[in-house]
Amino acid sequence: MKKLKTDMRRALGAALIAGMFGLPANASGPEESEKHEAHVAKAPKSIAAAVVSVSDLDAATEFYTQGLGLTKVRSSAGENYKENILATEDETGTKLVLIQTLDGEPKIGKARVVFNTDDAAGMMQALKTAGMHVERDATPISKNVPVIIGIGHDADGNTLEFIQRLQRTKMAR
Repeated sequence: MKKLKTDMRRALGAALIAGMFGLPANASGPEESEKHEAHVAKAPKSIAAAVVSVSDLDAATEFYTQGLGLTKVRSSAGENYKENILATEDETGTKLVLIQTLDGEPKIGKARVVFNTDDAAGMMQALKTAGMHVERDATPISKNVPVIIGIGHDADGNTLEFIQRLQRTKMAR
């Protein structure tokens, strides 16, 4: 079982890295390269956010904003969580999401990395092909929001979220 997890982790890592550089995932021959291209999506464009689970959202937000100079750009809440999204001064780079679980243990795993991508469905397929768990297939947030989100997990339980932002015209289709 440990060898299988290691092999799956290597396969996903190789597929994602190869996709980033436009390389075949396996240099053993064209047949393997063709298989690779059939299931690996275009690599993510950038990391959108890093998500950190905290025990006290207000105290953590105060530390990161007043202590480190980040800016709170928005807040969000659901039935079992509340979160603040923080940014650096220019607000264009990777966001830091502080999330507090309100009911029980944090459910985001050891870590959560949020990627921007042009192909959320392809990224979910890459996770499935590597034998990883997909929590949420790439689906729109809602009918009127031009964003598709897919969520999966790596072999160590880390959460990987893929966000695909659509143009409004694509949503009408």
